[in-house]
Amino acid sequence: MPEQLYTEIARYLPATPQEAADRETLLGLLREHGTHLLDRDCEAGHITCSGFILSPDLQQTLMAYHLVYQSVGWTGGHADGDPDLLGVALREAKEETSVTKIWPLSGRILSIDALPVPPHEKHGKHVDAHMHYNITYGLIAPAAQPVADKPDENRSVRWLPTQEIAACCTEAHMLPVYDKIIARMRRLAAEKQTLPQAMLTPLLAWYPAHHRALPWRETADPYRVWVSEIMLQQTRVEAVKGYYARFLEALPDVHALADCPEERLLKLWEGLGYYNRVRNLQKAARQIVDQYGGHFPQTYAEIRALPGIGDYTAGAVSSLCFGLPMPAVDGNVLRVMARLQEDFRNVLDPAVKADVTAQLAAVYPQADCAMLTQALMEIGATVCVPNGAPDCEHCPLQALCMARQAGSERMLPVREKKTARRTEQRTVFVLECGGRIAIRKRPSRGLLASLWELPNVEGFLTPEQAIGVCSAWGAKPRTIGKIIERRHIFTHITWEMQGVFLQCDAMPEDFTWADAAELAGLYSLPTAFRCILE
Repeated sequence: MPEQLYTEIARYLPATPQEAADRETLLGLLREHGTHLLDRDCEAGHITCSGFILSPDLQQTLMAYHLVYQSVGWTGGHADGDPDLLGVALREAKEETSVTKIWPLSGRILSIDALPVPPHEKHGKHVDAHMHYNITYGLIAPAAQPVADKPDENRSVRWLPTQEIAACCTEAHMLPVYDKIIARMRRLAAEKQTLPQAMLTPLLAWYPAHHRALPWRETADPYRVWVSEIMLQQTRVEAVKGYYARFLEALPDVHALADCPEERLLKLWEGLGYYNRVRNLQKAARQIVDQYGGHFPQTYAEIRALPGIGDYTAGAVSSLCFGLPMPAVDGNVLRVMARLQEDFRNVLDPAVKADVTAQLAAVYPQADCAMLTQALMEIGATVCVPNGAPDCEHCPLQALCMARQAGSERMLPVREKKTARRTEQRTVFVLECGGRIAIRKRPSRGLLASLWELPNVEGFLTPEQAIGVCSAWGAKPRTIGKIIERRHIFTHITWEMQGVFLQCDAMPEDFTWADAAELAGLYSLPTAFRCILE
């Protein structure tokens, strides 16, 4: 017996005696026939999967006139051996209507119905009467997208106001099924809207005893909180701790940051990567000094207007430092809310982030803004974790979590597939002469703009080609010491690097020549190049 399939169907809680009987019949057939019940040739009948499609406002449904049933109805089809019933419902909905943007309202089964199928002709062949044990899911699709017929199965695919279904559907026995599914979808959607408010009490009660002690949580100084939030972007907490302490020791306030020479600033940031973060940090510091006399602005709009500060950072500083009821929505918060509300929308869609932000803003408490912001961050970082199973057993929201109830927590959040990262091959030169290494400044625009680099060229060179390039630079190479291979991954590009170590007899002026102490303390080499030297 297929355990996962059986568990999913057994989890369905019937609302009527007929549904209870249909579910028990289906579970009995699964125990008897196993996965054969997913196939069309199972004599006892077979499992089909339907997706009832509503618009996001739940007022319109997308249906098609089916040639077999000679009536307007929902989308769906045979499982054909596939135990992923929700996946089948989504696949059939896309195939039968040509919609591309569509997602489940929930991963839970909305209805199980034993439906008799009369004898009919399909593709010129006679099909005997049989039973469909139909599993229904609720699906959501925006109405503003193209639809098309599937000529071998249906025609007249169209959106209908839900109140017009009865006038278009000639299968009278299906109308009560459609009515109950619409009612259940609306009830589920309404329940989702109550969860942001409902989560406040258990989440705020959980946080004091379970949060991590982090240095930036020991202060409400907006400068220090701001620096930590910028550092934590794209960087792990443990990696940030040391940088945070060193940075604040060197630059303890906004005036020190504004006045810091660029070389020293980049050196303090060396290894954290994404160097535009620290450049924007200094631009904002200078704006705070010039425009606000060195006092950090105290309204969300003013904070949001500073260079390098987006909605999340502005929300974090506003709530953590000034007690403003402004949420800070990042990947952690989006993941928590996606699971809590069992939201299958793409969390990388800016409209989804804006909607989650608005939902939270509507329930943010005046008195506990800072704690709620920290609690949402903390539960996402330590309990409702990414890239693996959430720790539901220790989650204060488990009784409310709709994904937990539906068994879909591992399916969420939904993130659209990223564009494949481009790969470049580069030959990187470690040119040494008299105990000094050749470095040079990168261009002022583009990747690693204005940072120091080891000389490099595109592509992998042979030893002979490498010596030729070095000679053209005027460095008078003597011999190759070694050739190593390294890889560095940026957000959108991967560098496959070949490091060529060359002893040279000349130091051309096109390069800056630095000794080991200067490389360690004066010149900031990005990790992409330091990994060659190390």
